[in-house]
Amino acid sequence: MDSVSANLEELQQNEITAIPQYGLKLKFDHVWPEKRNQNLRPSIRQTLPLVPLVYRYSTYYWKVSRENRRCYMDYYYTENGKQIYGVPLGGIGGGTIGRGFAGEFCRFQMRPGMYEYNVVQANQFIVTIKDAKNCTIFQSLLSKLSPTDSSDSDSQCNMPNCSSRSKQPLNAWHSNIDDSKCSYTGLYPRAWTDYDLTAYGVRLICRQISPVIPHDYKDSCLPCAVFVWSVENVCAEERKVSITFTFKNGTGTKKQDAEGGAEAILITEGNVKGVGIRQKIAGMPCAYNLGCRVLPEISITRCTQFDPYGTGEQLWSELKENGQLSEKHCDEVLKTKDLGVALCAQVAVKPNSSHDLEFVLAWDMPHIHFPKKLKSYTRYYTKYFDASGEAGPKICEYALKHYGSWEKLIDAWQRPILNDDGLPDWYKSAIFNQLYFISDGGTIWLTCNSSFGKELNYDDPRLAYGRFGYLEGHEYRMYNTYDVHFYASSALSHLWPNLQVSLQYDIRDAIDVDLPDTRKMLYDGKVLPRHIKNCVPHDLGDPDEEPFTLINCYNIHDVNHWKDLNTKFVLQVYRDYYVLNELAQAQADNASKFSSIEFIDKDSLYEMYTQDNKRKNSADEKQQNRKSASLYINETNGKVYLMDAMAYLKAMYPACKAIMERTIEYDQDNDGLIENMKMPDQTYDTWVMDGPSAYCAGLWLAALQTMSVMATLLDQPNDCLCYQDILERGKHSLEEKLWNGNFYRFDLHHKDTVMADQLCGHWYLKTCGFDYEIYPKENVRKALKQVYQHNVMGFKGGSMGAVNGFIVNADPDKPGHVDYTTVQSEEVWPGVTFALAATMIQEGMFEEGFQTAGGLYKTLSERIGMNFETPEALYTEKHYRSIGYMRPLSIWSMQVAWERRKALRD
Repeated sequence: MDSVSANLEELQQNEITAIPQYGLKLKFDHVWPEKRNQNLRPSIRQTLPLVPLVYRYSTYYWKVSRENRRCYMDYYYTENGKQIYGVPLGGIGGGTIGRGFAGEFCRFQMRPGMYEYNVVQANQFIVTIKDAKNCTIFQSLLSKLSPTDSSDSDSQCNMPNCSSRSKQPLNAWHSNIDDSKCSYTGLYPRAWTDYDLTAYGVRLICRQISPVIPHDYKDSCLPCAVFVWSVENVCAEERKVSITFTFKNGTGTKKQDAEGGAEAILITEGNVKGVGIRQKIAGMPCAYNLGCRVLPEISITRCTQFDPYGTGEQLWSELKENGQLSEKHCDEVLKTKDLGVALCAQVAVKPNSSHDLEFVLAWDMPHIHFPKKLKSYTRYYTKYFDASGEAGPKICEYALKHYGSWEKLIDAWQRPILNDDGLPDWYKSAIFNQLYFISDGGTIWLTCNSSFGKELNYDDPRLAYGRFGYLEGHEYRMYNTYDVHFYASSALSHLWPNLQVSLQYDIRDAIDVDLPDTRKMLYDGKVLPRHIKNCVPHDLGDPDEEPFTLINCYNIHDVNHWKDLNTKFVLQVYRDYYVLNELAQAQADNASKFSSIEFIDKDSLYEMYTQDNKRKNSADEKQQNRKSASLYINETNGKVYLMDAMAYLKAMYPACKAIMERTIEYDQDNDGLIENMKMPDQTYDTWVMDGPSAYCAGLWLAALQTMSVMATLLDQPNDCLCYQDILERGKHSLEEKLWNGNFYRFDLHHKDTVMADQLCGHWYLKTCGFDYEIYPKENVRKALKQVYQHNVMGFKGGSMGAVNGFIVNADPDKPGHVDYTTVQSEEVWPGVTFALAATMIQEGMFEEGFQTAGGLYKTLSERIGMNFETPEALYTEKHYRSIGYMRPLSIWSMQVAWERRKALRD
């Protein structure tokens, strides 16, 4: 019986670790059919209204450049997609390192929120294969990168006619693998690379694992990744195989790296042996740590110094001759202050057997600051591993000990979706791979004990779960851009709800802040305050300035009077309340998908809290506080308490009420609808809305609906009656003024424009558990059919998602056309397309929903190769805008809609 159990367990483990059927699947020699860029050329019609803005932006750009900063939105220097990226490395909030699908280490985000797009030649895995006579029969880099391909910043000759390999760094290192026989599968947060080396008697599979686990707040914050190299001997004689991991200091920026003061260290921690580099990156101490699991049959050797800008000849020759390193410096003299280290593991594999070599890369950068240096911050993972800067070896040991459990949890999360026959194949890749932005979105996860100068109350979730921030985009550098997070937040709220709650507390506190310092708005030249009280901020700041203090770095428009920010906060508050209750119920019902959430009774929670913090409260105070204690992480057993939904609602309601009182001021004619001000005063910030608009009016009415329910839940009957009264007037006005019998007009002045996002308010109400309280069911269906007919199928035959605006012809027998009024009206926004698809799925329009989203995702992943750098916008051809963007996380609202519809069917 024991042997049967063991065999069953082995089969289950093999199923968990095997290359999955779904994911991004590419050969190393893959070439995408389209090459796009960001060299946009708007039409004269689109450009003329923006001429004053361009002039002011130029002046602003010059000013920021003189301060040695980059604009938070740099339109003069835009990054073009490289079509090389695979699943990035690292957990959430500790920095990330990009990894190309062909083995490159690239795109570093070690400086908080700042990206460096460097492919670093010195960061490699190398294989050495010896036959039964101990002769080396094969040696190669395990990437297709050769020195002439490297984009390692400032490290090579960039002249067009420079072809001399002798001038390239590490020119003795060679990639001898057959690109056509190397296959990649990326299914975030894991990736598999299969190397067919059967000509030399070996097959290699590298399994890459990062600790990104839903409902986990301990391991998910770790800055590390594990590489498991499975070495399979497929021939009739023994093979001795070495895998060598090399790495250099810094991020590939030569000047910055040289100023980091790099030094090598040897690592021995538990059953881990390795080597590391201590240094500074942008003035912040950081250590890279390379580790390997110690096993009796594995020989581990290390090199503490090779020159990443030398030839690399000595290290390469040592490996070729011996299959291992000589445990000394490979290069006694360095050409620069840069430093490379190497870690080699060698194992003898008998015929028709296999062995795993387990490596880990961990980086330890516990303390960070932003350029203005107004504050110093500590990363969240230091709650579990100390903040001394010497925790890297312990993280390595922990990762190699626990990655197996990470994989089980990841598999348990993903498998129900991957095995769902009702979901299309492309979706099973998209739903997980789009989640890359949670970790690789310039993400920071910090410990937190104060907000805007005030100490946090003991029951504030940020004390337990820290402060979470991610960028609007890799190129649009603003933390927690709220109008965009509105779409993306479905991923956080359902997978890491306590991080969503933490973010909301930051926004709540920012609502109450006055920042009277004035700035010139680039759109109209008006000089206005940065932030006024009782308004939801547009963002929580620029990582090249001082985020979480200097909020609203966006200065193109006056965001204090945007019409969608306040309503989006209210809707998210209620959505979070609804999801927290939903998750709590799922846990109470022992639903397997939420098995990683554990609950502790509140009395125990409070006792642990008081003991750990050595608080001395009276018996009465303890009794009172027990009632409101709502969360805690017990550092000993790691249990997580989900935020209490009602406690959360009570904490948010005063802010919701304050911003609703301000928003009602935008209803100029008392018809129950707020009006736009003939300027881009919402998330479509070049697309002018005038008067009541389908987008903003719908969000407003949805917010009124949720406010009336919140008021009832919190026993505020007068508030409820007030909101209901406005709502009834607004619903009547919406139908009278904006419904044309087929769809909701863009606004009163653009009656023929079909907006893809016109039912945004209805989409969110559905995610909040409502039905047709605002929009009549028949109108929703009609409008969605019009959007599908025109914006989806009428645009590129449904092969690229939904174009934002489409103008229908007054003559129904004649085709309409894309709305070219503005740059944004002719764009396809992946985040909006996914939200639209979710709306269709909510309405049971499954074929239309998956066609809408599928056409878009296939364009991204199969035609233009923008995997793991999804842009904000696509154009009909040739171009895209703003790579690596937050909004496409809205794809998780499709999964929410699908699961709820499936539950109804079941």
